[in-house]
Amino acid sequence: MSRMNSILVVMAVGLMVGACSPTTISPNWGTSYQHMRAQQVLNPTAGEQLDPVEGQDGKVSATAMEAYRKNFEKPDAEFTRSAVASGVQTK
Repeated sequence: MSRMNSILVVMAVGLMVGACSPTTISPNWGTSYQHMRAQQVLNPTAGEQLDPVEGQDGKVSATAMEAYRKNFEKPDAEFTRSAVASGVQTK
């Protein structure tokens, strides 16, 4: 039994020493992610341009924004279908 304990102690110490070994990261780590992210930007200098957007009517823009915001509202829950069979109405 003491031989088994000594083997377990040696294995545990080996695992602890192995877990403390330093890890190295490649100098190219994250390059592909940064490249993919940069490729998704349509206009990289958009934040530097302070000119106002022209060419669209204010009422049209307001209507579009209202419709956009309305998409995020939760609709009223209507229970027109049965909980047991979704094809059968229970009114």
